[in-house]
Amino acid sequence: MSDEQPTTRIWNPLRRIPNLRDLGIKLGIALLLVVLLALLFPRGEAIELDYKVGSVWARKDLIAPFSFPVFRDDQEYAVEVAEAVHNVSPVFQWNEHAVTEQPALLDSLMNRVERASLLYAINRRGRNPGDVVDTLSFATAASRVPLRFSDREWGILAERSGRGGLRTLHTAIARVMAQVLETGFIDREKDSLSTAQIAVRRGTVEELVPALRVLEKKDVIALLEQELTRVFGGDNDTANLAYKIGIDIIRPNLLFHAEATNLAATAAVESVPRTIGFVQENERIVSKHERITPETKLKLESLRSARAERGPESAGAWQFLGIMLHLSIVIMLYGIYLFLFRKRIIENNLRLSLIALLILLQGAVTYLTRELNVTSPIEFLIIVPTSAMLLTIIFDSRVGFYGTVVIAFIVAGIRGNDYSIALASLVAGSLSIYTVRDMKNRTQIFRSLGFIFLGYALAILALALERFETPGVVMEQMVFALTNAIVSPVLTYGLLIFVERVFHVTTDLTLIELAHFNHPLLRQLSERAPGTYHHSMTLASLCETAAAAVGANDVLARVGAYFHDVGKIRKPTYFVENQKGSRNRHDKLSPRMSSLIIAAHVKDGMALAQEHDLPQEVIDFIPMHHGTTRIEFFYSKALRLAENSPDETKIDEIKESDYRYPGPKPQTKETGILMLADAIEASARALDDPLPQKLEAMIDELIRRRFEEGELDECPLTLKDLTKIKGAFLGVLVGIHHSRIKYPEDAEQAAS
Repeated sequence: MSDEQPTTRIWNPLRRIPNLRDLGIKLGIALLLVVLLALLFPRGEAIELDYKVGSVWARKDLIAPFSFPVFRDDQEYAVEVAEAVHNVSPVFQWNEHAVTEQPALLDSLMNRVERASLLYAINRRGRNPGDVVDTLSFATAASRVPLRFSDREWGILAERSGRGGLRTLHTAIARVMAQVLETGFIDREKDSLSTAQIAVRRGTVEELVPALRVLEKKDVIALLEQELTRVFGGDNDTANLAYKIGIDIIRPNLLFHAEATNLAATAAVESVPRTIGFVQENERIVSKHERITPETKLKLESLRSARAERGPESAGAWQFLGIMLHLSIVIMLYGIYLFLFRKRIIENNLRLSLIALLILLQGAVTYLTRELNVTSPIEFLIIVPTSAMLLTIIFDSRVGFYGTVVIAFIVAGIRGNDYSIALASLVAGSLSIYTVRDMKNRTQIFRSLGFIFLGYALAILALALERFETPGVVMEQMVFALTNAIVSPVLTYGLLIFVERVFHVTTDLTLIELAHFNHPLLRQLSERAPGTYHHSMTLASLCETAAAAVGANDVLARVGAYFHDVGKIRKPTYFVENQKGSRNRHDKLSPRMSSLIIAAHVKDGMALAQEHDLPQEVIDFIPMHHGTTRIEFFYSKALRLAENSPDETKIDEIKESDYRYPGPKPQTKETGILMLADAIEASARALDDPLPQKLEAMIDELIRRRFEEGELDECPLTLKDLTKIKGAFLGVLVGIHHSRIKYPEDAEQAAS
């Protein structure tokens, strides 16, 4: 019993994923494509920002996504607001206390002036021991007077007080005060008022009063001077003293109310209408080719403002998320199709990158047509047919068609959900696919010109009739569509060469060019190994016919058959089809050495193919057409020699793996077909009497053997395919090995 502890297997949920790194690359390609395309989509404002009154709206009809008010022009609104504020009457509060307080203040002032004047007069009439007391009494009385008089002025007042003149002065000032307080005295200059009337507020009542009816300071001065001149005549000294007292004691009783005025201004601003109408949800704002009027411009600006008020930051984030989800759905559908029906594409990250690049190219061109500030229908210059033809030539027509549908959706989205260009692109792209689905030479690309224009023309005409477009608009669109029809094939021709070189893509055009017999490798093969060359030509016919029967790439199968045995160029005489006469180079070699030489033609062939820059799809035929099959002749020879050897251990030294090709097994239908054709053609040549019945039995046996050996396990050939391949092989071999009628001359020669 072993002392070793059993190894504990830790369950790893990621272990079932075949290749996380590869999956990450595929997801990265898809995510990068979605993000880059999303950045090209219109976001936030879906309208042009540089529209002008009088210009023509070149985009599709703009429909209101939600209801919103139509705001007035900012300049016009600002002017009216300023005018409304200017027209607000300033509010003045009527001071009721001033009407009663000011006369009382005048009486109190005049009493104090009169008392101080009497004391001043007593002080001047004589000086005695009591003078100091009198002086102190005058000073005390004078300090209680809020006005400051000079000694001369006190003398005048003292003189008038003894004759009753101060009472006359008091009466004159009181008369002016009463008139001023009754009329209203404002604490502002009238020139500073913005309106010709003011609002006088008394308690809760507000009255508009003409500014001319109230008094300002200069009016009060004029009234005071007029009254004093009338009362005192030429007594200027008394009039001046009365003026000094009056102008100080008479105060405004209409006080400016700043807060109330500001509230009135605010109310006036709010009363100015900010909007001039309302746009309902789903209402047409502007139609395509419609001239923009001032009213239309206000609606467009209002839509922009309404969107901004809805919160551009959060709305923009949600909108971008929606765009990415939109694109993810479209790209995902294409990815599902490739995963289910085109695994050879989905497994190749370089080819996925190529598809993503072609889609992104269309997105970039569409973005440019949207951003360019032109009124012409440049959307018909979006080169969707170019990508459609490239996808078809590089892959096949179905990949091209599904790709065109996806691109048409993306183009429509970037153009602001423009259905017209989506339809036109889809029709033109689809027709271009049909012109290149069976390419025989590169110049065939230019046949698509007429079909591309036909697709655009049909879509333009249909939509024009539906939308009542003018003939001028239709003709302009046709001109741009014709330009696209000319440019697209030229771009396809140029980009195809670039794609083949950079992305190492093998198209049918590349294969057709390789199928020419003037290729250096084929020339060497025909010169140095003519038997192998003839064998390859025969296999090419077998493979091409069988591949067509099962829906495989017949061009690839034929070219693969041409080059599958180019490695025999290195040592052609070691292969029976190239041996002349009865001498066999293997007679003097051990079976093991012979098998090494035979198997080496695979390695030599791959090296030669790489030196001559053959596509990888063609190079794959060289090792796969033998798979891991056994080199039967030399393996059997080794066994016979070991059995006849006196050393019984010799047979144990023979390893079957030493007599097998290195592989790999066929991975595609085309390489599987070549494996079967190679074995069947060699066996057919070995038949003495290749009758159809014998050929059919031989084909059945070889297909069954390869199937049971597991050599076909890794290629997608089905049993139904094998039945079709058998019929195709039999038809070709019967044609090659048909019985020839013996003419009399041939019979006589045979008898002799």
